[in-house]
Amino acid sequence: MKTTDSRDSLDRTIDDLLASCPVQPSDNFAARVLAAADELPAEKCRSSPAGQLLRFALPIAALIAVAFTLVRFTLTKPTAVADLTLSAADAQEIFLLEEGLVGLTQLNDDSLSAAHLLSTLDALTFEIES
Repeated sequence: MKTTDSRDSLDRTIDDLLASCPVQPSDNFAARVLAAADELPAEKCRSSPAGQLLRFALPIAALIAVAFTLVRFTLTKPTAVADLTLSAADAQEIFLLEEGLVGLTQLNDDSLSAAHLLSTLDALTFEIES
């Protein structure tokens, strides 16, 4: 649908002329246009060599990636489950660290400000390690 631009004088002149003399197509106009369209050669889909290569290369690359993924999953054997028991030294270290951290939760004392918490944690860690 054509919209008329009211600011364009040429557009208004053309619209006035078309309104005063309506144009009627000839009797066989549609048949001639359809026959001419049928005579046109069909446009062939021309693909470049790169397009042909991509048409086959992308699925092949996807298959290779899936194959490598599946091979990796099938070849990896589950590792032996690590021994979940703790040694006495590990248990003692955990208990000492827990006791040291429990003391940090009570900050009512003004001598231990938030600025010195990191150094306190470092001192506790050093005490446990030594």
